Amino acid sequence: MPRKIGECPTRSEEVDLHPGSETRIYEIQMVTPVFGGGAEAGVNDPVTLVRPSSIRGHLRFWWRATRGAAKCSTVAELRQVEGAIWGTTDNPSKVIVEVAIRSEGISYPCAHIPAGKNFPRFKDGHPGYALFPFQGSKKDGTPIAECTSKASFELKITYPQSLFQDVTAAVWAWTNFGGIGARTRRGCGALYCQELSPPDTHGIESWYRNQLKGFDISPHTRDWPTLPESLLVRSSSNAMQAWAEVVGLMQTFRQGQNVGRNPGKGPNRPGSSRWPEPETIRSATSRRDPKHSRMPGIPNDAFPRAEFGLPIVFHFKDYEDPEDAELYPVVNGEEKTRMSSPLILRPMICRNGAVLQMILRLRTQSVDEVILKKAPKSPKFKKIRDTTLATYPNSPLGSSKAGLPARSSSGSAVDGFLAFAEENGFVRVI
Repeated sequence: MPRKIGECPTRSEEVDLHPGSETRIYEIQMVTPVFGGGAEAGVNDPVTLVRPSSIRGHLRFWWRATRGAAKCSTVAELRQVEGAIWGTTDNPSKVIVEVAIRSEGISYPCAHIPAGKNFPRFKDGHPGYALFPFQGSKKDGTPIAECTSKASFELKITYPQSLFQDVTAAVWAWTNFGGIGARTRRGCGALYCQELSPPDTHGIESWYRNQLKGFDISPHTRDWPTLPESLLVRSSSNAMQAWAEVVGLMQTFRQGQNVGRNPGKGPNRPGSSRWPEPETIRSATSRRDPKHSRMPGIPNDAFPRAEFGLPIVFHFKDYEDPEDAELYPVVNGEEKTRMSSPLILRPMICRNGAVLQMILRLRTQSVDEVILKKAPKSPKFKKIRDTTLATYPNSPLGSSKAGLPARSSSGSAVDGFLAFAEENGFVRVI
């Protein structure tokens, strides 16, 4: 008779236990659908839903963001200390990670194509703005991705007692701010561990402050992403609603009527964007459809939304407008393929069952230059944050009402979004 998944925990690697080692076991639930996390990136594995090596990678990231940032000031120092704890290609890790699946959950396609339509429709509560990479393509024959919901697993970690703070800080940060699989910064594969979660909505501020103090984490800006000194939260009724609403807030800020774009002339005719990118691309390519006259006041030399993460694919619908173009980061003169978003949007569940929408802005090095690929001569731009981006009429980074200060006087799209979130009921936890 075939053995069912979860009957026996698997060990990621065989490591001899040293005297003084200790073991911690955590019960973890997946509170939003997972995409990937198995052997193949972005694909749900029916045999190995959660792999120890995948968890190890997440823990390494969150160790760097917490204890690594407190211990190390340079990348070279970070690599040395990280390798001593989590292992290198030459030396095994001092930390043993084991996983036992408790519930395999439910797997299903995240969307469907309605009869007579060409484009997919996501399941209720599944925010398309976060899941667009998984929607497939009827034209290209790309299937709609499957996801897994309501799964749970036991995480067993063994490590030398001297690494208690390092390991526990990584697990704490990962379960509360990270996730499993792809698109975790947009809330996919979000986790809940009752032992490590905040007690309730009223105690979250002291919980966060005490955890930073207890793990000896002092927020630092490094050459890698690090944990910030604060986060933003707003109450919600359940995890799926929290996920849809916090992601929807980002969508509204970037594309919503009277925020990111002008009012449209109908349900299928959205208004013009209030962001500079369309005018910048039209100017760079010398192409403009006659339906879209130059919008006065909007800069045509800036890409503020590059701060939200790269690459960005720009698609114009009208015939004489520019062809599709792609925006990529440039670091120290070298073109890069991507830059992760500094913003994490996901639900957070408290020990008493209360649900929060959470926005966490990682402390990261900002992008200072971008290149517009697939455009003539692939022009580069350095205007990403600028005071003028908050002062033109109807700027999303400007004032929401007459007499109020700008959402971001420095012209930062990320700062502007955080201010927009506070306008809409989010509270800053410090």
